[in-house]
Amino acid sequence: MKLKMLMVGESGVGKTHACIKIAKESNIKTDLIDVDEKADIIIDKLDAHEYVNRLDGTPFPTFIKSLDIATKSSSHIVVVDSLTELKDIIKRYIKEKILLKGEFYMGGIERKETTKIDRDTFIVSWELHPVVYDRVRDIIKKLNSAGKSFIMTYHPPTERASAGEIKMLREIKRICNMTVSVDKSTVDIKTDLFCDKVGTMDTEDFVKYVADIVSSNSVKEVIKKWQ
Repeated sequence: MKLKMLMVGESGVGKTHACIKIAKESNIKTDLIDVDEKADIIIDKLDAHEYVNRLDGTPFPTFIKSLDIATKSSSHIVVVDSLTELKDIIKRYIKEKILLKGEFYMGGIERKETTKIDRDTFIVSWELHPVVYDRVRDIIKKLNSAGKSFIMTYHPPTERASAGEIKMLREIKRICNMTVSVDKSTVDIKTDLFCDKVGTMDTEDFVKYVADIVSSNSVKEVIKKWQ
């Protein structure tokens, strides 16, 4: 079955660890795009090289190449770890492009008047954030159309999350058939369109549950085992 999962949790709670264990438990080849640059040590620790192919996720042009490799490869699962860091590398990429040019067009639309910048103080401000979220949405659409299972990790949005971030998360959740919140030893399933297994699970049980989903051809089999 095709899993489309958004996994939300603070840094260090075990999101990457869970993704790699799902690949190993299900015995399914997985491409992991390592935007956070932390996966190598976990892959080594879990002895998961046979199951997980780590791809570089930064800088942004490298991420795009890795995404193209992952969507076209023979793997059955693609992991993007994490969307939070992906937003940051997109911002850095946009900043580098603007600094190179020395000006930018508001809203990305070329007009007669441009906004000049001070190269020493320029930051990617809120006016340019919609461009960042548009790039993320394009990436999600490419993942979704690849016909593979995918898992995306994300840090919880702050109370001051922008309207663009909220909209982006809403669109991602609409595409996903499972959304979860990860803590140190438990996973809170927020939505589950497979077995409607909403609620808190032990992390180890959650890994086995998701592994059963991605390795099974029948929802009935998974329901019979877990409900």
